[in-house]
Amino acid sequence: MKRLEVIGWWFNEQAPTELPRPQLLVDAAARAHAAPLTAYLRAGASLLRYPEPSFCRFACGEEDMGHADLTDGRFVWPEGLAHYVERHDVRLPEHFVNHALAQPLPLAPFALPKAKFGLYDSAPWVAWAKAQRACPDLHGFEIPTLDVLDRIAVDLGPVPHEAILACRGSSREVILAVEGGGIELHQLKAGGNPPQRFAGWHEWPLCGFGPQRARAPTTLSRRPKPGIPMGEFFANLKPQRDRQS
Repeated sequence: MKRLEVIGWWFNEQAPTELPRPQLLVDAAARAHAAPLTAYLRAGASLLRYPEPSFCRFACGEEDMGHADLTDGRFVWPEGLAHYVERHDVRLPEHFVNHALAQPLPLAPFALPKAKFGLYDSAPWVAWAKAQRACPDLHGFEIPTLDVLDRIAVDLGPVPHEAILACRGSSREVILAVEGGGIELHQLKAGGNPPQRFAGWHEWPLCGFGPQRARAPTTLSRRPKPGIPMGEFFANLKPQRDRQS
């Protein structure tokens, strides 16, 4: 199966993974080709639609940036990616930009692939973003399932928090959202490290810098069966998707 290379998947503060923060990819030089690049991004064919819309990670007020993944048959990106390029000067990988600017519009017809799990390849996107120092260091952390959330809540006891964002079983560490928009790292074992407080994700160490927390992909705890349609997979993950939206 020919895989589609992912472009433009972003970090979500309420469901943290190794994906990049677009704030760390802002580059005024990107304006030089913003117009033709956004035209290309908007010209992609709709491959997969989601029930909930995407929202802007810059908190600029855009909360409905489309429901679809778009593709040109080689790359795949969220429908709202053009917004980041056009409004926020977000830089994309050079090989994608060169590819997009070399293609005539409208796109030539192509066979739309069937949307099955495994079609998307996010590894090049994450590797590029890490090289740009744009990815939070979250090695080993996972988004907890509902039963894990219950167990963590018992272990936390009276520790004040607004949400349990991520956990790492090997070290019994949890990341909590706390009042005022901050986050805290707690180790849930006797004699563990004292809690660490961060004003927000902008203070969290980046991949390859500071405390060594990230060298490998962070994934959702639930895995799909091989060949399951992507629509069915995401429907089955609705409780987790509600936390990420």
